[in-house]
Amino acid sequence: MDFGLNDWATFDDGETIGNPRFMRNEMPRIADLQRQQARKKRGSIRYRRLGALVTKVHERIGNLRLDFLHKETTRMVKACAVLATEELRIQNMSRSAKGTQDKPGRMVKQKVGLNREILSAGLGIAHQMLAYKAVEAGTRLHVANTRQLRPSQRCAACWEIAPKTPRSARMCARIADTQRHATRTQHRSS
Repeated sequence: MDFGLNDWATFDDGETIGNPRFMRNEMPRIADLQRQQARKKRGSIRYRRLGALVTKVHERIGNLRLDFLHKETTRMVKACAVLATEELRIQNMSRSAKGTQDKPGRMVKQKVGLNREILSAGLGIAHQMLAYKAVEAGTRLHVANTRQLRPSQRCAACWEIAPKTPRSARMCARIADTQRHATRTQHRSS
């Protein structure tokens, strides 16, 4: 299986689990509450009350995410005898693009949005949940080393590594969906 942002998980048979995007759905409400809070006098009762409401919305998002992750990882472990996925380094994936004063970053706003989506998907927690639930259920979990395997650059059919080009041009003509392709590559490596 391959984790992603458009589809939360993609299996080698083509089945996908959609990304619920809890944070994106609640962003307008959070922004509205924070705008209201910014208009209040700092330290006042109404200021603190609005701060508590923002905290409550963030807590709700966290609870929804954990509930989704528990349900989906349990379903995956029960449905599959062998799960193969890639090792994700969330800390590296969500690193800031800000740069330094001497060498400023590029496309910083887009990277901020991407980082928010990566962290909102809860992929790191999903890996931890899969690990302990697989042990409890007797399911075999294979975590492929992404740096060695290179699932997004390697063809699952002929096992050749394509040069770093735009994603659409990397695959052989036999495979169209890159997420499903990466899943097949991980499955073949296990």
